[in-house]
Amino acid sequence: MKYSQKIETLKLSVNGDETGQLIALESNKAVVPFDIKRVYYIYDTTPGTVRGHHAHKKLKQLLVATSGSCTIVCDDGKEKREFILDWPNKALYVEGMIWRDMKNFSKGAVLMVLASEYYDENDYIRDYNVFLKELKNIKK
Repeated sequence: MKYSQKIETLKLSVNGDETGQLIALESNKAVVPFDIKRVYYIYDTTPGTVRGHHAHKKLKQLLVATSGSCTIVCDDGKEKREFILDWPNKALYVEGMIWRDMKNFSKGAVLMVLASEYYDENDYIRDYNVFLKELKNIKK
């Protein structure tokens, strides 16, 4: 199985005027390069909590802090990078085989996630050592 590993920060197009702002996210358009099959959001996160602790084999995600802020830590097996999502027009695109953790949720933060696949427990890698082993196997 061929895996992809891409992480990219994106600026979302804002449409609005003095009455307010609107951001539209559409499948297979400029910002969302996949069919959206699932949308979920994380909110009311207990202070100090780190969420995530997993990678996906093939799932693609677009993460947006629709309110407040949080930090996304992405690990490709060689390097860890931190991305701060702190404005609704900033997004983080993450492909499969990236270990991810979410932390530093501000009070009232809402993290919305658009996913390329329906929930499938078999797509998750929840053990970091298994993740590293899978990476070594695919790079051979």
